[in-house]
Amino acid sequence: MADDTVGRLNATEAAIDQINFTLEVYGRSMDTLLLILCACLIMTMQAGFALLEVGSVKVANTYAILLNNVLDVCVGTLGYFLFGYAVSYGPTTSGFMGTDYWALRHLPNDDALTWVFFQYSFAATATAIVSGAMVGRTSYHAYMIYSFIITGFVYPTVVHWIWSGNGWLNSDLYGLAFQDFGGSGVVHTTGGTAALMGALVLGRRKLTKEVAEHAVPESSPALVTLGFFILMVGFFAFNGSSEAHISRPGDPEAVARAVINTALACASGGVATLLFERVVHKKINDFYVLCIVANGCLAGTVSICAAVNVATTYSTLFIGSSGAIIHCLWSISLHKFTPIEDPVDATAVHLAPGIWGVIICPFVDKNKGIFYCGYAGQYAAWRQLGVHVGGLVCIIGYTALTTFIIFSIFDKLKLLRSHQEKFEHAEALRIHEEELAKQSHHGFFHDVFHHHEHHEHHDAAPAPKKSVSSAFDDAVTTSEADVVVTVNSGQSLDGSLIKESVF
Repeated sequence: MADDTVGRLNATEAAIDQINFTLEVYGRSMDTLLLILCACLIMTMQAGFALLEVGSVKVANTYAILLNNVLDVCVGTLGYFLFGYAVSYGPTTSGFMGTDYWALRHLPNDDALTWVFFQYSFAATATAIVSGAMVGRTSYHAYMIYSFIITGFVYPTVVHWIWSGNGWLNSDLYGLAFQDFGGSGVVHTTGGTAALMGALVLGRRKLTKEVAEHAVPESSPALVTLGFFILMVGFFAFNGSSEAHISRPGDPEAVARAVINTALACASGGVATLLFERVVHKKINDFYVLCIVANGCLAGTVSICAAVNVATTYSTLFIGSSGAIIHCLWSISLHKFTPIEDPVDATAVHLAPGIWGVIICPFVDKNKGIFYCGYAGQYAAWRQLGVHVGGLVCIIGYTALTTFIIFSIFDKLKLLRSHQEKFEHAEALRIHEEELAKQSHHGFFHDVFHHHEHHEHHDAAPAPKKSVSSAFDDAVTTSEADVVVTVNSGQSLDGSLIKESVF
């Protein structure tokens, strides 16, 4: 009888162990499925960036934009799998960067490949941000090289600091805890800073200051809208999957909060941008308003990324709307007061709201934020704010220094600019010098000798002066025809010129 009882108990324990093992496998499978599916959705953001950029700029840049986005995937994949993951999540003693897992060697098991693929989708997004600020102006050779460097080294270093669990900004190494759930600092501030440095090195197109609005004319409102919606799908996956699990207690609630906060930040950012442009900025150009409202929605979403899992819905509405206003002010200031040209407002959408999201996070954390912790927790909350500000300074400083050096070297070696950019740059300088020569004074004797001639023709209507912009257009048209004849003789003007401008 006793033996039967013992046998039944052993069988029951074995069945319980089997059930627990099965549940563990199911839970791990659900986590794997979450990461892989969301990574695939995040990768569709490449299509969103491509459509948004193509729809925002002139048609001549279409091939270059699409090629750059394809190269993001190709070159970025190689960079991240060879070096990026090792730098991001490899073991370390310094907390600065990883030192193992080069080319995915020495991974503990194949389950780690899920995490590699998931993190790679974030790295590709950070690199795509950079292309927006330099859209249509860089050669594909330079784009391949700096895409590889940013995906393989620059961005992964920041990831190691904050997301690896062993970095100096978020681990027990120095007792710091930089809080960035969805990447306001890691992805968007890093990518936005690199984009700003690229635009700074390229400088503004020579004739931009004569244009009332942006220097690059619109292309397709439909593509802008479609690109925006694709990006929003990617953002839902971006923020929702940052929990990295769905099977543990509390995970479903965190994912749900992240997704709904993403939607609210997007909506509040769009409404705030529309009101600002119509009431304060008083813009009536429909295409401009469409583009900036779409960007305002994205800016609100970027702002909430850092605190998307801990912010209340009311805090989210404030963060999204304020981040969108900051984006508008950044865009206006950049175009009016700096020599930097950012055709699709990549820095306004990612850098400025990303900084804001990191700074506001210690205030709105519903568990331990400055607005919620009470008197007893104020010291820790304000210390957390100090960690965030210091971390931002380090992220921006490191990214700005490394990428500025990279872009400057390329520019000095004449590798950075595309052929079309070089052509327009040289032609603009030539026309500008000619106009200055025509309009300059020639001295006293020139005025005396030509006074009688001018007096005889004073009744004739003066010929209207050509603006530099119109003269530039005429010169570009003539020069483009020459390019077609000498370089691509026998081909159509549009096709041959566009293909030449890409490479």
